[in-house]
This record gives sequence, C-alpha cells and structure tokens, in this order.
Amino acid sequence: MSQAPDLYWNEEFPADQLAVVARLRSRFRGALLGLALGESLAAPAQFLRRGVFAPIKDLLGGGPFDLPPGAWADDTALALHLARSLLAQGGCDPLDQLERYQRWQREGEGSATGECLGISASTSRALAEGAPSSSIADGAEVLSRVAPLALWHYADEPALLKDVTRMAGVTTHDPATGSATAEFAQLVLRALRGTNTADLLPVDAFSAGGLRESSAASRMLDEVRTAMHGAQNWKDAVLRAVNEGGDADVRAAATGQLAGALFGAESIPASWLDRLTQRDAIVELADALLAEVLVRFEAEG
Repeated sequence: MSQAPDLYWNEEFPADQLAVVARLRSRFRGALLGLALGESLAAPAQFLRRGVFAPIKDLLGGGPFDLPPGAWADDTALALHLARSLLAQGGCDPLDQLERYQRWQREGEGSATGECLGISASTSRALAEGAPSSSIADGAEVLSRVAPLALWHYADEPALLKDVTRMAGVTTHDPATGSATAEFAQLVLRALRGTNTADLLPVDAFSAGGLRESSAASRMLDEVRTAMHGAQNWKDAVLRAVNEGGDADVRAAATGQLAGALFGAESIPASWLDRLTQRDAIVELADALLAEVLVRFEAEG
C-alpha cells in the first residue's frame, strides 16, 4: 500500500497529526455532503435546457420529482449504498452493491423520500436483470458513485483504479464509461490529498477543441471539469454545474463531490447543509470511511 503524502504520522508532533486528521475529516465529509447537496440543488434544473429557467441561486427543491428542499434522488442514494457496502463488506463487493441497489429499486431502501426516484433506463435494466445490457447505452450517473471508493482507497490509488472498474461494471458495460469513471476517481483522490486547483485542472485540459464524444460519462467528465475550472469555492463550482440544465443532477453531484473533496465541508454553505436530508447519516458514513483509512494506515505503517 502506498503512503499518501498528506497522511504522515510522527510521534514527536501530535498536534500536527491532529491537524492532518481534521483536514482529512473536512475533505471526507465535504465529498459526501457535497455530492448529496449538489444533486439536491440541481432538482429544479433537471431535464431543462439552459436559458429556459431562471438561474438557480438557492436550495429550492421541486423539479420533475417534486423534491422537498434538501432532498436527493438516485445519484446520492446509490452512492450512499456503495459507502455502506464498503463498510459492511470490508471492501468492494459488486454483488453486495447490486443487491443493495436492487432493494433501493424495489422498495426505496435508503432513499431520501422512501421511493426509487430518478433511475435511468440503463441502470434500471441492469438492476432488474442483474447485469448491464449492451443494448442500452450507458448513462453518466456512475460518476456520482466515485466518492465513496476514493475515500475508502485514500492511501492506495492502484486499488482504487481496480475497484472503480468493478464498481462501474455493476450498472455499465462500455469501456469508455469505465475509463471516464477511473479518470474521475483520480481527480477526486487528488482533491482529497490536497492537490491545488491549477494542478488538478490544468489549462491544457480545456484546449483540445471541444468536449469528447466517446461516452456519456466522458462528456460529463468534461462538463464537470468546466464547472470546476477557476472556481474558488464549492458554491461557485456547483451552481455553475446546476445552471447548465440537462443532466444537472449528475453534473452537480459529481462536481459537488469533487469540490467538496478539494475545498472541504466548511466551504459548503451552512444554511444549505442545515436542510440537507439525512445530513447526520451522511456525516457518519464519511467519518466511518475515514476511521477505516486511519486504522489501516496505522496498522501497515
């Protein structure tokens, strides 16, 4: 297991160790809270073209599923199920993930509203049949589920890249989707480790003559990069993602987790977090994932 640069223990400097843990806790919480709040903010813009709705500046709720302010749908529900699966199974177990997602699909287990809301055709088919179908194009929503794995594998990037492919394979089949998901996982991991914005999103990433066309996930990844580019805080990045409309929920959930990992939980407006559905449970999951990382890191080194 490779040692992460931001997690170095020195018995002579306990205060520094506490500062490192506090910084990591903020980023771990920021990633999961940012994911959920990003999807919630996007509700009124989902499926709408940019310019046909008033710019969203606050936590409003509504949208196609008439969500209360602070509630979320499929992207967060499945990401939280992934986090629970990692903790319960001690690692990435695609079968356990599938079974948890199926219970959410059938019964609304783990949802914000008690219902399965927002599920895409490709994900619905994959869960119903137990495997993704090559007859339906992958969506981009798998990017929303990256944060829990990046937290789990904070100190082991090779393991993250291996498991993110297995995780994506539960609901997607296109290799281009897997590649985009792995690339996004690396971005989230670097943000968690404190990589500065300029290094995380270099200018040359935006000079390649337009967005990629290979898969919905790869196009969405470029849109997330665009939302993040030049952002100085969580709010600016996520509202930029939300106000593009279309697949605003996926874009904002992905941007929210990346921005939360980079800027930390304190960067997320407190008045919005106060209204986030299941906020305390999300914080508990983030803290549990961090605890696992710290135990493993101390045991191995």
